[in-house]
Amino acid sequence: MPKRILVITPRFPLPDTGACEQDRLEGIKQLKRLGFEVSVISKIFSFQDRGLVEKFSRDFGIPVKLLAYENKFGLKRLLNPIYWDGAAYEYSGSEIKKTVESWADSWKPDMVWFDYTYLWPLYSVFRKRETAIITRSINFEPFHFLQEDGFSFINLIKSAAKFLSEMITILKSDFLFAITPKEERLYRMLGAKNTAILPLRGLSGRLKGGRQIKESEALNVFFSGSTYSVPHNRKALGFMVKKVIPIIDKKKPGRFVFHITGRKFPSELKMYLNEHIIYNGLVRDWDSFVGDMDIALVPSLYGAGMQQKIFEPLSGGIPTIASSRGLAGYPFENEKHLLLAESPEDFAKNLIRLEDAGLRRILSENAYNLSSELFSHEAMDGKVLEAINSINVRDKRI
Repeated sequence: MPKRILVITPRFPLPDTGACEQDRLEGIKQLKRLGFEVSVISKIFSFQDRGLVEKFSRDFGIPVKLLAYENKFGLKRLLNPIYWDGAAYEYSGSEIKKTVESWADSWKPDMVWFDYTYLWPLYSVFRKRETAIITRSINFEPFHFLQEDGFSFINLIKSAAKFLSEMITILKSDFLFAITPKEERLYRMLGAKNTAILPLRGLSGRLKGGRQIKESEALNVFFSGSTYSVPHNRKALGFMVKKVIPIIDKKKPGRFVFHITGRKFPSELKMYLNEHIIYNGLVRDWDSFVGDMDIALVPSLYGAGMQQKIFEPLSGGIPTIASSRGLAGYPFENEKHLLLAESPEDFAKNLIRLEDAGLRRILSENAYNLSSELFSHEAMDGKVLEAINSINVRDKRI
């Protein structure tokens, strides 16, 4: 088993306010918890607090090399199609490669863990040193990009460049972690040989031992988007406040109170807020907030990867209504672990069904039990150790 693992990750995940940051931060802690020596190379943006990162480094005994954010446009990006993926181009510069080479030579990792497929321009540093590479995909970038930014001629070109990034990742990684069963099948179809599913690692912290289902005069329903600058969150929020809640208000006035969390609430939707539709902003004490919630309502109209706003309430045993596409291949079943809905009428009908506390209890218990099997520390640790051990076995055969 390798003693040293170097993690190369985008912007250092502090503060860990979003699903991606929570996943990456938990991943760094996980490798340390598993007994490996860990170091990190990451960019830091001007708005981030270096002191927070330095404290994390001291507290966990993890050396961290921070790089200033730079994204200079160069002729190389214009002339070479593989750099038309702007995210990948950020990691192709000679300065960042020199820094990574220097760290690789001084710290001498046995293995390098890349968070995200667009970091592939740095693979060559470790291929030259015969260092094993694990890549963790947060989503299949070409699909994610088109769904978030829309279809246009320019975006199709950019998507094609991101597809090249994915293929380079498949070819150059010794092991590739997909975030959902659906995306793992896609990677295998494209030729990836050594793959596994690694869910959002922050979900393990939401497993708190089940949930007490309460009877209430008014049921608290919540929708949680990390930020509404993300198009799929904004679209889902609009779907809820414009189409679903009006149906509920007609059929069950005053029975449900809707709570919305997340940053950057869209100004064009503020007109829908009232005493029964409440914007809570960015929630600092998540456990206290969800302790008062009865139901999670999570429409998912598009978006790739694993949407935390669906799986977080399931992990907490909160009765959940969600779109089937959002499950992305995870084995949560309609009527057993959650209720699935597609149209506004479906969401409204299922919300009214959850007035039944007995149904809420069944869904809560089943969702929590399955989440514990899939998202516990033990389950996630087993997947990571199996991948690392499989690389060691192949190295010994060589």
